[in-house]
Amino acid sequence: VSGFVKDIQGIVNGGAVVRNFTSPSGVTTDVLVNGPVNSDGGTLKGVEVAYQQTYDFLPGFLNGLGSQLTYTYVDAGDFNNSSLGAEQSPFAGGLPLAGVSKHTVNAVAFYEKGPLSARVAYNWRSDFLQTPRDVIFPFSPIYGEATGQLDASIFFAVTPNVKVGVQGVNLLDEVTRTSQVIDFDGTRVTRSAFRNDRRFTFLARFDF
Repeated sequence: VSGFVKDIQGIVNGGAVVRNFTSPSGVTTDVLVNGPVNSDGGTLKGVEVAYQQTYDFLPGFLNGLGSQLTYTYVDAGDFNNSSLGAEQSPFAGGLPLAGVSKHTVNAVAFYEKGPLSARVAYNWRSDFLQTPRDVIFPFSPIYGEATGQLDASIFFAVTPNVKVGVQGVNLLDEVTRTSQVIDFDGTRVTRSAFRNDRRFTFLARFDF
């Protein structure tokens, strides 16, 4: 079990700033420039609980089983995002740090015995702010919705130097969704959805 507190300043986010330029002919004008900006800082705090064990006390072939479990809670703070530029949504203030989920769970079951090696892993995270300022009008904050993914692999050692196996990614065919903030109450509506499909890879590994 571990706890942490982080004081963060100068967060890099996408934003817009007005800059004054003078042309070769001497004409001066203000130009809106989109790009990364160092926005406000804030404080992160949280706790992580982890457990890992190989069940070698089990009888026979079962003693190759094991598990890894991790849960993380993060309070992503309250960031004003005041330096995102003129083209920012009025809903951008007081948001958590982008990219941080409040809850994250990782659960792994594995088997290691003799020539056989197998692993199943499920990773889940709660919703999180992707950006306080979208790149298109009305420049509202965008969230990634809660999502989880199940991956698995199995390998067999044909010889001490050769392994064959298969890996599967996104076995549950999870759809990744984003949402957009539309009012001061934090109401969100679906903005996009992506299906990455299941993917299988057949592998042969050679060690020399």
